Amino acid sequence: MQKALRHLTVKNIRFMASFAQVINPMTGQNTWQERGDDYDYHQEVANAGFGDMLHDWERNQKYDAAIRKTIAGMRRAGKEVHVLDIGTGTGILAMMALRAGADTVTACEAFLPMANCAARILAANDADHVRLIRKRSTDIVVGVDMPHRANLLVAELLDTELIGEGAIGIYNHAHEELLTDDALCIPARATCYAQVAQSPMASQWNSLKILPDLDGDILLRPPTQLMQCSGEAALHDVQLSQLPPHSFHVLSEPAQIFHFDFQRKQPLELARENVVRIQLSRPGSVELVFYWWQIELDDAGEQLLSCAPYWAHPELEQLKATCTDKQRPLANIVPWRDHWMQAIYYIPKPLHLHDAGEEFWLRCYHDEYSLWFDAHKEQPEKPAQRHSCSCDLHMTYTRNRIGQLNQSIRNKRYLAYLEQAVKAKPAHVLVMGDGCLLGLASAALGAASVHCLEPHRFSRRLLKSVVEHNQLKNVKFLDSLKQLDRKELDTITHIFAEPYFLNSILPWDNFYFGTLLMQLEQLHEKLPANAEISPCAARIFALPVEFLDLHKIRAPIVSCEGFDLRLFDDMVQRSAEQALSQVEAQPLWEYPCRALAQPQQLLSVDFANFGVEQSNHGSIKLTAEGNCNGIALWVDWQLSPNENLKSIVSSGPLEPVETGEYVKWDMFVRQGVHFINQTTAEQQYLNWSTTFRPLLGELNFNFSPSANREKCE
Repeated sequence: MQKALRHLTVKNIRFMASFAQVINPMTGQNTWQERGDDYDYHQEVANAGFGDMLHDWERNQKYDAAIRKTIAGMRRAGKEVHVLDIGTGTGILAMMALRAGADTVTACEAFLPMANCAARILAANDADHVRLIRKRSTDIVVGVDMPHRANLLVAELLDTELIGEGAIGIYNHAHEELLTDDALCIPARATCYAQVAQSPMASQWNSLKILPDLDGDILLRPPTQLMQCSGEAALHDVQLSQLPPHSFHVLSEPAQIFHFDFQRKQPLELARENVVRIQLSRPGSVELVFYWWQIELDDAGEQLLSCAPYWAHPELEQLKATCTDKQRPLANIVPWRDHWMQAIYYIPKPLHLHDAGEEFWLRCYHDEYSLWFDAHKEQPEKPAQRHSCSCDLHMTYTRNRIGQLNQSIRNKRYLAYLEQAVKAKPAHVLVMGDGCLLGLASAALGAASVHCLEPHRFSRRLLKSVVEHNQLKNVKFLDSLKQLDRKELDTITHIFAEPYFLNSILPWDNFYFGTLLMQLEQLHEKLPANAEISPCAARIFALPVEFLDLHKIRAPIVSCEGFDLRLFDDMVQRSAEQALSQVEAQPLWEYPCRALAQPQQLLSVDFANFGVEQSNHGSIKLTAEGNCNGIALWVDWQLSPNENLKSIVSSGPLEPVETGEYVKWDMFVRQGVHFINQTTAEQQYLNWSTTFRPLLGELNFNFSPSANREKCE
């Protein structure tokens, strides 16, 4: 997830090494990292999601059933069966087709490391007479790459939006150049669904709300351009089934909005608009569109695969009846998958309707790669225009960050600190962080002056509009700390951060606040003697958990539908070791997990003495039954030396952790996750160690399940 800015290649007789310049989020410095020539390949292999798809038992079983049924039907009709598998990956669909009795199977895979792995997998499963073409399907030439056209296409070219990976163009080309006129396709058809909804919680991900003070009075109003902005049309992909039931209301039944017939010989349209009349099932504001799709894998539509959330899933009752885990939450009864999720689309201008049974028009549009939506009281006459951000908010910050800016409980804790701080007249505040609206709020609370460090152009422009719209006085923006002279620094009484920085991915990347404090001290020899720093400290916590499903994105496949995929596991493992960090960021509210112990503190950082190196170690006893397949990590920020719960802002659980129970996570941040092989009954302890080198921006973790507690010296 590091940003490669440019590459330098050094050659000599013995080796070729490549170096990438990357930004260390904790230090803000560009550093050169030596990488093997195949680093990008390893990163793509490790993050491609092939393993996630192969753990999707429903997908695999229904593809296999559709392939068997279709080939058997073609045989009964007296046809030879010539299969083309586009984007073969591990070769799993090609092997299914061969096993089902296809006369010939041609498979193509453009990603060379995956294609080479597929060749070895095919050989290991006695399927090496599958013709493997190492190129894109759109580059295949019949008579050169494959001897003749195929009459059965098997492919998995779909993403959360259905068409985001270029499925329309690929199918059109295949029918025109690679398939016979009577060719069948698996999947045969797809139907897209939309359900309108209202959710004050989800709308926090899309727009900036009024910031009230602790008494509920208005402190900061969003500028006019934010209120008038239509937002971004792009999808917000989420696990809809994990939305808390009390956080939203569906306002209509699901509606079919687009149909794709992958078998039809006429080219699929690259762009379409469909204006659908929707009847309101309850009063509310049409703010959101929940979107998903389902596919009919075989021509008769008997093998149906739906990506619907649990409340709209067509096979929910059947899945409930066959689920053997009776403790599994209802929302997790439907098959789990992370490669196909659901999406939220935000209506540019919410439509407020007051009566159940009212009708309105939902405008649905797709181009070759994406969809977008709008809602109207009257049937629209003009063609839709894709909307985009005009206010800086949506193009500068992530959905999580926008939601965080609106998060009531979090904001109240910061405001409680700031209200107390500015009572000490006169208060002069230095704000360090990107898009720190709470820092600006100190001016509205009565601070005598506010210096706001905001080096990013769009973020600074947005905050300046907030200052102007709310007529805040004595606010000065800084591009860098060098613009703060010694005289100004001597007046500072409070140095404040949330903290949040645009380059941060993991929670502790925001320790960049400590780096800025050290830079300030170096520039001016010392910090103001009486300046209060907030947050004054941060603590990293770890929690051993049992994920219901998330661990599958890193778990080995071994075997899938009777085919040996250990060669694939080996390739992914090698790539993960070279390209993946030991901890990755995940929005854990979307991925249920049970706590197997109480959280344990791994590291405590004092921002007034940030440069101190630390090495810590310890053990966590697993006190609940279950397989420990992951470690969740987060940061608690301590706003003031006064240690009480109201001075802590956490990026972790929203409620006290109960061992053996599911954890309720903050929905507006991503936590850190370290995946481990599942523990055995004998492994009752999780030994850990951390090494923190703040000057280098290094924070390393090590976790190892054990039967014994590690002795602490």
